[in-house]
Amino acid sequence: MEEQGEYLTIAEVATLLGVHRNTVRNRVKAGRYKARKVVTPQGETYAIARDSLGDPSQYPTNGDAQPLPRPVHHNRDNPSQPGALVSLEQQAQADAIVQRLLAPFIAELGEVREQLGKVKAERDGQAETIDNLRRQLAEAQSAPPAAPPPASAAPTPSAHDDTPVAPAPAGGFRAWLRRAFGGEG
Repeated sequence: MEEQGEYLTIAEVATLLGVHRNTVRNRVKAGRYKARKVVTPQGETYAIARDSLGDPSQYPTNGDAQPLPRPVHHNRDNPSQPGALVSLEQQAQADAIVQRLLAPFIAELGEVREQLGKVKAERDGQAETIDNLRRQLAEAQSAPPAAPPPASAAPTPSAHDDTPVAPAPAGGFRAWLRRAFGGEG
């Protein structure tokens, strides 16, 4: 690389300006800094011309950030995740807010689960009834035909009996069962 001025790495510019390295990368991509891509053993990176940085005091820095309330410790449950950066009181307040926000949704979820349970129980009952009716139909179709009752045993309506007599199904009882329960007619 030709040296026409001093070039800095992304990390050096980030330290100089007091910003994160990703901020420097974004500014390079936006064209705010004059930079070139260079190949290093770790891969491609940018070499940034120092004179393109201008006055470092014009850029916001992290210098005004408040210090952490306590040092960062490893999370015992998941060592790869940093520990909490808030006080226990702040965490309790945040938890209370979350619970308040989620309460209506949790209640609605309980109602929906209850309704789904009722629908499932009803569906299971209907499936059992269908299975019983199919079994009865199969038994009726496989049973030998019943002999018609003797003519003398059939009840005959009398002149004083007001009970209506249902007409016999067309084609017989078996044909009616087949039509009623989906068999071939």
